Amino acid sequence: MTRSGRFAAFAVSALLFVGFSVTAGAVPASASITTLCSGYTGCARLGMSNAGYSAVSRTMYWRMYGGHNCTNYAAYRMIRAGLPNARPWTGSGNATNWGTKMASITTATPRVGSIAWWKAGVKPAGSAGHVAYVEQVVSANEIILSQDSWNGDFSWTRIVKTGGGWPSGFVHFRDVALLNTRAPTVTGTSKVGSVLTATAGTWSQAGAVFSYQWMQDGAPITGATATTFTPTLAQQGKAITVRVTAVKLGFPNTPATSAATTAVLPGVLTNTARPTIAGEPQVGETLSASTGTWNPAAQSLAYQWQADGVAIPGATSRTLVLGPDRAGQAISVAVTAAKTGYAAVTTTSTPSAAVAPGTLTLPAAPTVAGTTQPGHVLTLVLPQAPPQSRVAVQWMRNAVPVAGATGRSYTLTAADAGARVLAQVTVTRPGYRTLTTRTSWSAVVRATPVITVTTQRLKRRVAFAATVTATGVRPVTGLLQVRSRGKLLKQVTLTNGVARATLTRLPRGTRVYRFRYVTSTKVTGGRVDRRITIR
Repeated sequence: MTRSGRFAAFAVSALLFVGFSVTAGAVPASASITTLCSGYTGCARLGMSNAGYSAVSRTMYWRMYGGHNCTNYAAYRMIRAGLPNARPWTGSGNATNWGTKMASITTATPRVGSIAWWKAGVKPAGSAGHVAYVEQVVSANEIILSQDSWNGDFSWTRIVKTGGGWPSGFVHFRDVALLNTRAPTVTGTSKVGSVLTATAGTWSQAGAVFSYQWMQDGAPITGATATTFTPTLAQQGKAITVRVTAVKLGFPNTPATSAATTAVLPGVLTNTARPTIAGEPQVGETLSASTGTWNPAAQSLAYQWQADGVAIPGATSRTLVLGPDRAGQAISVAVTAAKTGYAAVTTTSTPSAAVAPGTLTLPAAPTVAGTTQPGHVLTLVLPQAPPQSRVAVQWMRNAVPVAGATGRSYTLTAADAGARVLAQVTVTRPGYRTLTTRTSWSAVVRATPVITVTTQRLKRRVAFAATVTATGVRPVTGLLQVRSRGKLLKQVTLTNGVARATLTRLPRGTRVYRFRYVTSTKVTGGRVDRRITIR
């Protein structure tokens, strides 16, 4: 060190430590710097070592001046850490040059064993800068150093980042390593589906936290970063290790790897929840099978439906449509799980209730088409019936079956006059409940009347005879009305199909007289108009 460097070091010492001859717990020199101990003996008494420097301090290290000197002490600690006694750079050894000359290994991150470095003029260093040895990293903002000072004394100091005094950088010549003293281990059975557990091993520094990375044949397994790992088929036949990385503030992150397991063996498939059946056990419905739960997850699943415990030929999908032949049978499903490296395992669901008969339906209600008059044909309009079903028809007259009327058409007879008619439809199919439905009732069956009127004109009178006939109705009964210009002139009851009467007090002149038959139970209404002249 040059003489100017010696004075610069002295300036640092004076700035930092004049008046600091105190023991641990002394009042800090500033808000950010606290002297924990001073002097070789005083510090040793408190367990704060100088690493043997007190016995060899007169020796020059890295060509620094011996004795109380920050640079000589820092060089000594690096040589004790394993570096050779040769200054790693050319040029001046003043403290301000350490971080500048060794910029490639100087960072803002403190680590145990690194050299804390202050540039010249950076508080609290003087014109030559200052260096110290990092003993402990309390946090990212607090460190504990050991140091010696030109014309000063050896000391330990705590520095916090706030308030000034924080080093300009940290030179990482030979940081203290975080060493694994006993390798991590893996316990558990090395087979598919079996849980493996990692231990962190032991380490040279207490208080480290650990991260885990499981490996297969030396390659990282994506996402396997917990303390436990369950091998899958992807690991079958491969050796498993775990890499543990120790992390402790002030030390470099350090990995260590366990010994490898034996090659992962095939596992055992276990059913942890039986398959189940969803759906209504009824003919025409579809049942669906759940897979059940398997440990580990199955690679493939096969299904076999059973009726009363007997395999149904060809029923090997996940769903089953219940045909008519399944009525009354209990249905179950056997699920076989398979996975490469595992023996197949079959588990059967709980049987369903006996399959109920199906329900037949028609796409629309049947109807009747045709004219509701005797002699006319009514036709049943029936939507398409379900496949493989049989349809029977029975015509009904006023809720009483018509004998022999069982076809899809029906010719109305005189017996139907005055009645309503419908068709009752019965649909049957094996395995299904019988479906019986009816059309709506028809209109009342009525014949169409034929009205014949004869008249005899008298003085201001007209005698008439009206004969009413209708197909299938003998005789026609009911009422006959005579009207003219909207006025009811006469109402006569038919006798044996004939209404006779005389119209009196008729006005002279020619008028239209309407002879109207009133609708009866069996015959619809009708009329005949006559133009008659009264004199």
